[in-house]
Amino acid sequence: MYNAFPDLPTAYDSVPGYTSRRDVGFYVAEAEGIRGPILEVGCGTGRVLLPIVRRGSTIVGLDSSRPMLDRCRKRLAEEEESVQKRVTLHEGDVRTFNLDRKFALVIAPFRVVQHLITIEDQLSFLASSSATCFPADAWCSMSSIRTSPG
Repeated sequence: MYNAFPDLPTAYDSVPGYTSRRDVGFYVAEAEGIRGPILEVGCGTGRVLLPIVRRGSTIVGLDSSRPMLDRCRKRLAEEEESVQKRVTLHEGDVRTFNLDRKFALVIAPFRVVQHLITIEDQLSFLASSSATCFPADAWCSMSSIRTSPG
């Protein structure tokens, strides 16, 4: 859907309902204290990714939409170099990705999972996401997958 409307990423960043969502603070808090890289699945324009990386985390963003990632890159280019160095962006399918690395925290904010309408897609997403966690007994909620509670 996001690829069909090239101006959608700019509009997305302008909609008050999206820009003022209170979930950003939740994800920033989840990321604090995490030792190791973070993966945001469905990073879009960087609505959550940028506030997390500004607090000192290293983060990888994954999204299937090139226009959304282009907008994220544009926003990232406006950040300090120290922030830019801690971000890597990838285009890929959230159901079948393999980034060949492990993450201490995997998050999928704001309707990423809701876009996966079949059980098969949801299970594929969970399998791909959990395979990227550091070896440990990962736990999962609708908001995040993480390698240790607390």
